[in-house]
Amino acid sequence: YHTIQLLSNAGQNDPATTLREFAENFLTLSIEEQTLFNTQTRRQIYEYSLQ
Repeated sequence: YHTIQLLSNAGQNDPATTLREFAENFLTLSIEEQTLFNTQTRRQIYEYSLQ
């Protein structure tokens, strides 16, 4: 959940910096949180691709 907030709140920040911060924070998440994020994101990408 925290990772999704970080990405959605990026605003006008430099995309490279945002992505770097995301990657660093993602590695600190528990395996459960990483799995949940990956599952939700894949679902959202798939749903978006169907539109």
